[in-house]
Amino acid sequence: MEVSELITIEFPEAIRSRKVVTRSRARPTGKFPSWKMGRMLQWESVPELNAMRLLDADPFVRFFAEQPLTLRYRLNGESRIHYPDLLVERDNDLKELWEVKSAKDAAREEVAARTRLLQAALPTYGYEYRMVYAEELRRQPRISNALEILQWGRRSITAVERERIRAILNRLPAVTWGAAVSGALGRSSRHSLCRLVLEGMLAFDVNQKLGLDTRFTLSRMRFAP
Repeated sequence: MEVSELITIEFPEAIRSRKVVTRSRARPTGKFPSWKMGRMLQWESVPELNAMRLLDADPFVRFFAEQPLTLRYRLNGESRIHYPDLLVERDNDLKELWEVKSAKDAAREEVAARTRLLQAALPTYGYEYRMVYAEELRRQPRISNALEILQWGRRSITAVERERIRAILNRLPAVTWGAAVSGALGRSSRHSLCRLVLEGMLAFDVNQKLGLDTRFTLSRMRFAP
């Protein structure tokens, strides 16, 4: 009988389990400046970059890292090694290992069998294993919304800027993006709104394209899939 099992989980001594960005890579690779993690994260595909953008804009995500560990496993009697693309830790202490692939690649029998094995085995060690589809990660308008929020929200805001928005929302049920763009909420109100979204204090409908009529309220919503 051919055995399939998870053998070991190995954590790297450095930041990541293997180097991603090298000069010899044939496909696009690069670095993503994460405001949340305070460092440059390395990606090796555009879908991975999109995942990082969404995670960086999700206030429910407190930590994420690329190439976080090495999994040694046996599939149908053959020993193999797998490097999950991302480790994601949420505010509710849930830890997820993400593998980012197109739906077509994820459906390949070898990949699907590995996914089934790891989804069954990893919860014992405190991790959920998740296949995240490239098609979902590039879905609009979530990506464009996340990019806009990250563009304006990376800069820290002052206590005065924070208090101005709080005071306005004590009087009104919501504020609009148009009011921020026009300066009606203060000179740096776009920065303030976006920063407070990143921190989880404000939210808007991320499934609708950010526009002048977009309403920001005192609630929390997710960017991640």
